[in-house]
Amino acid sequence: MSLEIEYQKLPNGDGFCAKYNGNKIGEIDIVYVGANRLIIESTHIDSAFENTEVCRNLVRCVANFARHEHRKILSLCPRAQSIFNRYAEFDDVRLMKFAA
Repeated sequence: MSLEIEYQKLPNGDGFCAKYNGNKIGEIDIVYVGANRLIIESTHIDSAFENTEVCRNLVRCVANFARHEHRKILSLCPRAQSIFNRYAEFDDVRLMKFAA
């Protein structure tokens, strides 16, 4: 079964959300710090989608946005931080690497 999950920037510009069948199933919140940094403050994933790629894809949305805006990311969210620690694809936008 293939899930048709849609990812979009939040209307206020402070993060991204994931929607399935028109219902929000996940959200990642960001804070702008100066001209060249972002902080991932928190992520929220519906429990039914907990063990899917939703969180990683939301982190990808932020990473792609950061690349486009020439920003680095600091994650204060443990869930997003674990994604950063697991996947090297985010190393180019990571501000700091923390030990797991």
